[in-house]
Order: sequence, then structure tokens, then C-alpha cells
Amino acid sequence: MVEIFGRLVRLRDDEARRPLKSAVELALRNLSQGQIADLVRARATELNGELGLPLDPSKITQFMYALPVQTIACLLGIPSRKFSDAMSWLGDYGVATAAAATGFPAPDAGLLDRGHRAAQALLDMVGTLKDDSDTRGPLLDALVLEAGRAGCDEKDIVANAVGYMLQGYAATASLIGLTLLALARQPELLAQVKSDRKLLGQIILEVVRCDPTTNSTLRFMARDGVVAGQAMQRGDLIIVLIAAANRDPALNRHPDQFDVMRPDRKYLEFGAGPHACPADKFATLVALIAVDHLLTLEIPFDRLEDSLSYAVSGHIRTPLFKS
Repeated sequence: MVEIFGRLVRLRDDEARRPLKSAVELALRNLSQGQIADLVRARATELNGELGLPLDPSKITQFMYALPVQTIACLLGIPSRKFSDAMSWLGDYGVATAAAATGFPAPDAGLLDRGHRAAQALLDMVGTLKDDSDTRGPLLDALVLEAGRAGCDEKDIVANAVGYMLQGYAATASLIGLTLLALARQPELLAQVKSDRKLLGQIILEVVRCDPTTNSTLRFMARDGVVAGQAMQRGDLIIVLIAAANRDPALNRHPDQFDVMRPDRKYLEFGAGPHACPADKFATLVALIAVDHLLTLEIPFDRLEDSLSYAVSGHIRTPLFKS
């Protein structure tokens, strides 16, 4: 698993990773928002047929996991016949890395072994695509080009291509689900957005602030130092409570109020400074199109709260709806 986790630029600030981080960001920005939007809409329509209509709560969960990952998979060049395998591997890898890093869920030999095997399968799949210019998709093509210009290591390129999917699997799926939950809990807001879809973008941003996907995130000390007055040693784990920070009145007035038209909204879901996420617009665009699509299907909002549970995680808040 370390062959992926230890190479992800989002977890590193050292000088050696800066050219790679720039390549990862530029590859994403080379994609047009229109190109992404068209792909998401097409994939959403295909999922209607694959999952079967009408969508009950369980199928909604499948939809919100599948759409972001499969969109990114298409952009990498992964064929549709491999979508199911890729999603299974992403799930096994995500649970195992969380267990190894935080102890939650409790790690055991079987769980960690599945994580290692999933990591290798993901690396093998994307590595094969990287070397085939005829089949790799536009995102992977751009990453290979930008990383090649920067002189990046081949293994770093493959690991961070997998990293695109990892973010889509948990974070973007969660944002879709949390937005649906916000609408289910506020019938008046649901009625408003059904009559005026332009509200949906602001609703998603307020979900990002008020009910964020990332409850907390972790970092490890690269060297000895002092953080918030506390002496820390190299390798020490720091857990940052992003959800609590978003509700800090120093950041947002009346922070516990869900305000769709909130002026000067501030949130830390997508990081800041050196850790700012280059995919913030990608994630919110996918979530917007996903929720807009589901609104056209008249999904059972009145049943979502009763069917709600959350995926086991110490850091990511993913709502799961079960029939």
C-alpha cells in the first residue's frame, strides 16, 4: 500500500514532490469543464440503465459511488469492463490504509492483505495504460506529458493517477450523498431547488461548509518541530478537525445555520495554501450534475433519512442509504 500512499503529492510538502504536484495539478486543469460535464452526464444516463429504474435508496448509494469513480476511470482510459474491479480494489485499499494509519477500523492480517493486493492491482492496471498512448485517456495523457516534462519518477506518475480515483471514490461520492441528505432534511429547500436548479451550486457549497465530507485529515511530521505550542517529533501523527473548523464563528458568522445564500462563505474541505486541492471545481461539478440528474428521476427523498447509516471511517463521512 505504501507504493501508493507514500507517493501521493497531497500528503507531501517536501521539495522533491513539488514538480510532481505541479504536474498533477496541470493535468487536471488541462481538462475543460465542458468536457468533464458532458462525460458525467453521459455516464449518469448509462447508470440509469445499468442500475435499473426507479432508484431505491440502495441504488442511490451505488449511483453516488459509481459516477465519480467511473468518470475518472474514463478520463484515465480504463475500459468499462474493468469498472467493477477498480471500484472493489479502491474500496479494499481505502479501508486498509485507514486502518493502518489510524487504527480505525481495527487492522487485521486479512484486511491489510486485501489492501496490499488491491493496491498492486490498481498500480498494474494504470501502469499498463500509462505505457499505451493509444488507449490512455485525456487525463492520464496530460499527466504523463506534464510529469515527463518535470522529470518525474514513473512510479510516482502511476500512483498519483490512481490517486485521482481514490479521491473520487470516497470524497466526491460522500459530497453527493450529503447533498441529497441536506435536501431530504429540508423539504422547503428541496421544493425550491426543484423549481430553480440554479440554487443547487450554492446548496452544494453550503453542504461543503456545514456538513463536510472530510471530518478530519491526517499528516505526519517530516521533522521535529512545534505545532500549536506542542513539541512534536518526526513521524508523529497530527489529526486536523476540518469539520469543527468550518463551524468556528471566527471563520463564518452563525456557523450552525444552514444558509444557502451565505455571504463570504469560508470552508476548509478543499484545503488551503500548499495543500489546496486542485480538483475542487471537478468535485463540485460532478456532485452538481449527479444531484441534478437524480432530481429528474424523482428519487424517494422521504425514505433517505430512515435508510441512513454511515461508512466505517475515522475521517470521511459517507452516508449510505439502504432499502
